[in-house]
Amino acid sequence: MLLFLAGCGEAPPTAPPQYAFYHWETRLDPHPGRVAEYGADRLYIKVFDVSWTDGRAEPSALLEVTDSLKMAAVPVVFITNEVFTHSGPDLAARIAGLIEQRFPFPFGEVQIDCDWTAGTREAYFAFLRRLGELLPDKQVSCTVRLHQYRDRDAQGIPPVDRAVLMAYNTGDLGSWETENSIVDTVVIGRYTAGQPPYPLPLDLAVAVYDWAAVYRQGALAYLINEPDLTELADSSRFAALAPLRYRVDRSTYFAGLYLYRNDLIRREVADRRGALRLAASLWPQIANRGSERVIFYRIGSRQWRD
Repeated sequence: MLLFLAGCGEAPPTAPPQYAFYHWETRLDPHPGRVAEYGADRLYIKVFDVSWTDGRAEPSALLEVTDSLKMAAVPVVFITNEVFTHSGPDLAARIAGLIEQRFPFPFGEVQIDCDWTAGTREAYFAFLRRLGELLPDKQVSCTVRLHQYRDRDAQGIPPVDRAVLMAYNTGDLGSWETENSIVDTVVIGRYTAGQPPYPLPLDLAVAVYDWAAVYRQGALAYLINEPDLTELADSSRFAALAPLRYRVDRSTYFAGLYLYRNDLIRREVADRRGALRLAASLWPQIANRGSERVIFYRIGSRQWRD
């Protein structure tokens, strides 16, 4: 259970947070046992991505649904920031229409996930306002990164009904020297400590997953989601340099990728116990009277089995 401190913030929440999960796989697998174990009340399900491709905002990784769902669901759309350096006025209509087409469950909220910047803020916020106009009977929510949470004057407050603070992907993924780019509690504290309550109802998202970052000649080359640990233990191909760090000693295929001798691999882990601890410490700092949920990213990770 999360721990709470009374009297924190100007407008503390009146009840403990409800748990929820992000579902990020293309094929819907709701993992009902895990949902029941953690008492989650809903899934935030990615329906598709949107990126700038061949001079146009194009959807990809569209959700495939083969099962029914016996709990509340929220469609989520991930949009790259680059889209808002080019996007036209029809983007909101296209996305609203595609959500209605691809998401087969009843929903009362739509969430947009985009790491906007000061340079794209105007276009992104205009998109959010238009999306709300097109879906007048739905709530519109969006994600807020740590830098957007802290640097509110420069980044702005998005014109939505509620937001969720993403307390992960905090480190420099491009640097081999980084300890863990998924979650670093010291870095998170630099963004959250001493901040006034966010002016929107704010939920909290924490990470539960692992991946491996592959570096070649000092630069990030690949990300491998939940790598095969049995293969990494093969000393004829990989040398263990330190906990969670490896060197490729013999050029080889790994996770469908061809890796060269002297490539470096750093495995990064955000486990469930750490996520629960982080949520317990952050909730009293960031929650306001409209806060409702701690959302775990993501439900399909093998880290829930450990």
